[in-house]
Amino acid sequence: MGFFSNLFGGKAKEEAPAAGSAASKAKTVYCPVAGTSIPLSEVEDPVFSQGMMGEGVGIRPSEGKLYAPADGTMAAVFPTGHAVGMQTEDGMELLLHIGIDTVEMKGEGFKTFVEQGAKVKKGDLLVEFDCAAIEAAGFKTTTMVLVSNAAMIGKMSQPKLGEVKPSEELFSFN
Repeated sequence: MGFFSNLFGGKAKEEAPAAGSAASKAKTVYCPVAGTSIPLSEVEDPVFSQGMMGEGVGIRPSEGKLYAPADGTMAAVFPTGHAVGMQTEDGMELLLHIGIDTVEMKGEGFKTFVEQGAKVKKGDLLVEFDCAAIEAAGFKTTTMVLVSNAAMIGKMSQPKLGEVKPSEELFSFN
């Protein structure tokens, strides 16, 4: 599973897409959190804004609930709850990272609802987080929605920017 295996020591199995299906259909990422979507280049952290962790967008959340952006398997669930990784059924490796430097909160203000290896469906609740607590601790709440293996799966569509709601199409790859 490439990136996640290296980053998290994950044991999730990489599943090859059915012949012809993944290559011919767009791989779609749906919005995992309500808020305002911004270009990745505007995220306040260079590791994310320069695309070092993958292609995608940042979302300034209007509520503290993170939902599954596609059907798949949870490849990683950080013990602190600030980030999760998943492998979608169509081969994308997604990283959902809540806030900037929020790992320093050591789990305060985060509650996870999934475990590594769990199968999830688009729209399942993954994490609840306290936006006010994140801001009070001096961190940004901007949530990154990234495809870490984007270079291997195609060209990303123009993402939906501005107001977004959970389960709306955010972007896709062809």
